[in-house]
Formats: sequence, structure tokens, C-alpha cells
Amino acid sequence: MAEIKLQTGSRVFEVLAYLCHSPMEALKQFVENGADAIEQAGKSDGCIRVRLDHSSDQQNRPPQIVVEDNGIGIGSDKMSHILQNIGNSEKLQHVLRGEKGVGILAFALIADELHLSSLNGGHTPSCLVLRREWLREGRAQIIEQCPQHRLSKPGTRAHLIGILPEIAPQLTKGRLKQYLSREFANDLRRNIYTIQISDGHGYEAVEPRIFNGVPTLNTNISLSSLGNASIQLYTLPFEAEGANIDLCGRAGIRLCALTELEEFKKEPWQGQRLEGYVRCDKFRGTADKAAVVQDEVYKALAEALHGLEPEITEKIKQVTQEYRQNRLVEIMSRVDRFIGYFLRYKETGELPKRKIVLTDQTTPDLIQRIDLPAVRPGTRVPVSSRPPRSNQLSFLQADLCMPPEGRSQLRAWSDNGGNAVKINVLHTDFLSSERDDKRCAWYLFSVWAKQQLLKECGTDAEALADEMVGLFSRAGPLLNQFAIHPRSPGRNVEAVKS
Repeated sequence: MAEIKLQTGSRVFEVLAYLCHSPMEALKQFVENGADAIEQAGKSDGCIRVRLDHSSDQQNRPPQIVVEDNGIGIGSDKMSHILQNIGNSEKLQHVLRGEKGVGILAFALIADELHLSSLNGGHTPSCLVLRREWLREGRAQIIEQCPQHRLSKPGTRAHLIGILPEIAPQLTKGRLKQYLSREFANDLRRNIYTIQISDGHGYEAVEPRIFNGVPTLNTNISLSSLGNASIQLYTLPFEAEGANIDLCGRAGIRLCALTELEEFKKEPWQGQRLEGYVRCDKFRGTADKAAVVQDEVYKALAEALHGLEPEITEKIKQVTQEYRQNRLVEIMSRVDRFIGYFLRYKETGELPKRKIVLTDQTTPDLIQRIDLPAVRPGTRVPVSSRPPRSNQLSFLQADLCMPPEGRSQLRAWSDNGGNAVKINVLHTDFLSSERDDKRCAWYLFSVWAKQQLLKECGTDAEALADEMVGLFSRAGPLLNQFAIHPRSPGRNVEAVKS
């Protein structure tokens, strides 16, 4: 066992807090170290494993997290060199620009102790021991052939022991899997290595983040003498929480979201309608690894992206319109089927014995709130996207129209006694109701009810109003038996992919 003197200085925890803004980012340091070690080893079967152990065993050891890789490994000499050249106050700014070794100290934001065991080629396996209480004192230990943490193959295993009680609830398998899927998406897509995660019930592969939406751009951008950048964008037909464009640097490591940068806090980038990534290996992370250094490379890329804005804006409009039309077709189809059930209920007075879900497996999931521009005027929206069954009547036939002169105040009308209902797409009630599936369905049912009662009551306003009250009173209980709203708000946009 060898005692090592660290030059951490009194500001070591300030350095760590500046480097890692969350426990996730602190743990990410060890996964990044594993990725670097695999790259240096040139392995084609590189694997990083993360194991969460939140239980205590018979030896009463505290809960721990283990991050393991099969990379090049670290010898005891290199361990000593790293530890003696990090974190002191004189090198504070240099450390934050990427000097090696600071990531190892990130354990102190998660756990009480770090036991870093490693085997490098034919060298003797070593185990580095660090404790939070030792950092300000500048102490560490290196144990040769550690009996507790043995390794038989080259690689490194980081044991983060004694997870801080306030941190443990944040480091769940589900949250970590999602975080790693996003942060290491580019490397995972290129199969440079794999990441596996376990909470004691077998390992699961961390799959790269999947982008939703319609493919919009997949190209390389020349930055002249500064190199190239690659961009891959997908357009969503609706606002989706968490949708963003990742800005990635060397090895595909995510630096930040594009819209976190001031000049991209505008349309079309803002608004959670775009997903994808922009990658340039010459991007450099800022001191706290929370953004990109806005140097000449970044400025050249920003100029190129601004030149793409008209094309992206037009694509968003196109995707939005197609999705909206498909969505209204599906809602109208469901309302049509509901009217059929309602008319049978009106005759018999019997409610269905079980809840009936009016869904169509061939159509995309709908969402309950969507911010869209006005529908294209003059468009005929068919009752159903599928051919009607031979025994199925069509009750709701509607055109979405601009109101003619003198009818702008009307919500709906029929021309010359025809069967087709004309719906005013500019009326505020239509514009507000269409953003919610259930509310839109009820609005369309109301339009149908009005047209039906007009045929029966003519111009007798009192009779019409009285019958409307009765009709809605009877329709209310039946509506509760049906799931006219979507099965679950989703982001499946296969139906509008081009």
C-alpha cells in the first residue's frame, strides 16, 4: 500500500461543483473515462457496464455503484502521476479546461469513497482508494494486488461506495438509462462500444436515443478550411416536451442543446418542433462542460445553420398541415361512429355494458394539446380514411371552409339544404376546440346535432333550443362510455412520414 499526496487544495469541492452540475454528470465522468480507455485500446468489442447496488450484504457494506470497462486500463505509475497533478488552486483554470484526472474526483459528489481498480496489460493490478474526507487533506492510497477488488483482464472498475443518502433516489436505473442514451447516442449508433446497465436483475443494453418525426435533413456541412460538421434533423408535427437538437463535439459527446445558445432561441429552432443533432469534432466544451466554446468553428457553423432556416421553416409548415389533416380525419371518423351508437341508444335507451374504445390501429396516436396554424381553407375532409363498411352509415359529412360573406359569425351551416355540413374554420370556437381531441369531438357532435334538429324544428327557435338541451342531456352519459380521445398521448408520426 502506498500513500499518495494530492495537490487538491482547499477549493477542490468548488472545482467539482463547477465541473458537474448534477449527480448524473458526476457519474458520466466515469463512463466517459471508460469510453476513452476503450478508444485507446482500439477494441472492437468495447463494453461499459454500470451496476446499481442499493442494498447491503452480510458484511454490512454500504450501497454502491460500479462502472466497469474493458479498455486499456491504468497502471499504478499513471495513477500516481494523475493524482499528483490535479485540483490545486494554482492550476484551477487549467484543470477546468480538460486536464486529465478531475473526473476521478467527481466521485465525491456521489459517494463517500472511490475504489478504482485497474489492470493495464502485463502490469500488476492496482487499486486507487479515495475518500471524501481525504480530499482537502490531499490524501490517497494505491494498493497493489488489492485483495478486495481483483481483476483478471485488462480494464478498469470504479466502485463508488457509500452513495450519499440525498443522491441515491436520483440515480435510478430508468433515469440513468435515459440519460446515458442521450449523452452517448452518437457513439452507440456507430457501435464504437456498448453500454449496459443493471440494478441487480441482469444487464440491459442502453440503446441510443431515438429521434421521432419526419426526416428533414441528413447532410454534411462544409466549414471551409475549418473542417466539416454533420447535421441530422427530424421535424415533429406538434410540440413535444423534451424535443431538442444536441450539439456534439469530439467522439460524439453531447455538449448542450442548440436552443440553450442565445442566437438559436428563436424560430424555427425554438418551439420543441425539431429533434436531431449537429456534430463537429472541432467543437470544444466550455470550462464547466455545459456549452460550446463560441470560437471560429462555432461561428462558421452558426452562419451555415442560419442559412437553412427558410427550408426548415417550410418543412415544419408542411408536416404540420399533413398531420393536422390526418388528425381531423380520424376525429371525424370517431365522431361518426359515436353518432351511430348514440342513435341506437336514443332508440333503445340502453347504455353499453362495457366501455367501447373507438380507435383505429392504422392511424397515429393523437395528442390532446397541439398549437397549429389555421387549417387550409377549402379542403374537403372525408368522414373516414378507410372505405366505409357496407352496413355502416355515414352520419357526419363536413367541409372545412372559409365562411362566405355574411356568414362569418356562424359556426356551421348547410348550403341549399344539402347534406354536407360546412364548418367555419375561422370561428374562434373551432380554433380553440380542435386543440383537444375530446373537446373537438364534442364540438363536431354539436354541429351534427344542430343540423339534425334544424330538419325537425325548422325555424322554431324555442323548440330547437329545447330539443338541443334534451339531446345533449341524453348524449352525455353515453359519451362517458366511449374513449373518443386518444389511447394515450404519443409521438408516433409514422402516418405523416414522407
